[in-house]
Amino acid sequence: MPLNINNNKGEDKVQTANTENVENSDSSLNESYVEQRHITISLVHNYSLFRKVNMKTMGQRTDVIGSSVHSSQVLSSNKGEVDAYFPQIIGLSPSNPDFIGKVKNWLNNIHFVVNENDVDINASFVWNQKRDYLAFAKKEDKINEAYDKIDRSNLATIRQALKDKINAINTLESEKYKYGHPQDLQQYLIYRHCLLYRDVAKDTALINSDPNVRFYIKDKDKEAARQRKLLDLRKKAISRFVQLCSTDKEFDAVFTEVTVYKNENLAEALLKDRAEKEASLMDYATTYPEHFLKYVNDKNVTTKAMIETLIIRGELIRSEYNQQISSSDGTFIGSNINDAVAYFNDPKNEAIRKAYENKLKLF
Repeated sequence: MPLNINNNKGEDKVQTANTENVENSDSSLNESYVEQRHITISLVHNYSLFRKVNMKTMGQRTDVIGSSVHSSQVLSSNKGEVDAYFPQIIGLSPSNPDFIGKVKNWLNNIHFVVNENDVDINASFVWNQKRDYLAFAKKEDKINEAYDKIDRSNLATIRQALKDKINAINTLESEKYKYGHPQDLQQYLIYRHCLLYRDVAKDTALINSDPNVRFYIKDKDKEAARQRKLLDLRKKAISRFVQLCSTDKEFDAVFTEVTVYKNENLAEALLKDRAEKEASLMDYATTYPEHFLKYVNDKNVTTKAMIETLIIRGELIRSEYNQQISSSDGTFIGSNINDAVAYFNDPKNEAIRKAYENKLKLF
């Protein structure tokens, strides 16, 4: 199967369009729009010691991305998409009795070589109207944002979240045919195939955790946009961290909430000196700026921190079997942390809150 795919080491020349850099004037929303996206498929360089020693003699490493039963099944499952794309590839009308057989034959014979120079794939899409692109871009951003929020310290969590993300992205991509067409149809389908191909890592965090992974996807445009967003978040987080350090009450509240979220021993954490607390919180702010900003901007963070501190001091009790919170004498406070916050924020319970706050001052 001839595939016009570029093996080169050049940088991508075109920036992927996104909702941050697309002008949205009313006059342009009904015009056609080209979503530029260029993907790079690279080899995973987990070379054996023998290959490293004999690199010059053995020459460049090459490997092959072939067909996949899973990919073939998924890419042939959407009749509307198949009918829209494949007639120009296989030269048959969807009404031809041999059409589906030829489609599956094409998918089952995907075969292209990846070498040290990488493979660049044009996954760009021509939209009939810019407004449709913007609507899809927002949906894709939500998918990526959900994935970016996962706990990256757990490989099992990453694998499951990535599986969910790829399924969601493929579902989204499979609807685009209704609103336009790929700039290069064959390369676009190869991009879709690589998303579903097991041996291609879609997150570099998984490259060394699975011996079957031989390739990985580099979406340089998306990664650049992600890094810009992360840098902006880190700048905001650092700025808010500096402000936070000037207010003991808010600093202690955010430190407490972050400690609880990290599932660390709060009683031990509260015994640390201020320098240790600041170092710990600054590390969290720069590593997880979005989570940090969520706590800083939470108007109830001081109340939540007070409740968590009262629990570890034994003044409040959180049920072992659910999230219910009660006083040490059995008085019901709330079914969960949010209910408890509402309880202590209620003006009618101001005296009770003040009494608990005074108790904490004694520790």
